[in-house]
Amino acid sequence: MRTGRIRINSVTIGLFLLIIAACKGGNEEQLPVDFVWDRVACEECKMALSDRHYSVQVIHPNGQAHFFDDIGCAILWLQRQPWQDKARTWVNDVKTAEWIEASKANWTDGDPQTPMGYGFAATLTPVENALDYETVVKRMVAGNTLVNENLKKHLGTGHQQPRIGKQ
Repeated sequence: MRTGRIRINSVTIGLFLLIIAACKGGNEEQLPVDFVWDRVACEECKMALSDRHYSVQVIHPNGQAHFFDDIGCAILWLQRQPWQDKARTWVNDVKTAEWIEASKANWTDGDPQTPMGYGFAATLTPVENALDYETVVKRMVAGNTLVNENLKKHLGTGHQQPRIGKQ
């Protein structure tokens, strides 16, 4: 009788350790993960990720992916995270829809097709007057976006999206 009980406990413990290893391991390199398009919502604005040219994944240092429909949403959300400097950000290449690292992309400003209207698009293809990712972040934080330009144009200079940080 005792032998059977020890065997069951050993199997149970083995399965438990296997489950823990499976949950703990994975995505230490902070790579983009597969997901079902139109079934995942942006963590900032709650819109579905459906455009394969502008979506973003911010990967937590523990490997967990956070999804966004626009780089602007990702930047606004990431600014509130204490681990923001340890995150790895991946964006879709606007020309190929492939995942590329945000920090390695050539960024353009003024793209009217971006889901939330911030206007920033990434590509690995060389572009004229390319911005680096740090500049895109600074512009987002300062509120220097296409959506704010359009608000000013249509509503006057007193209307602007809120900025991040101390005001």
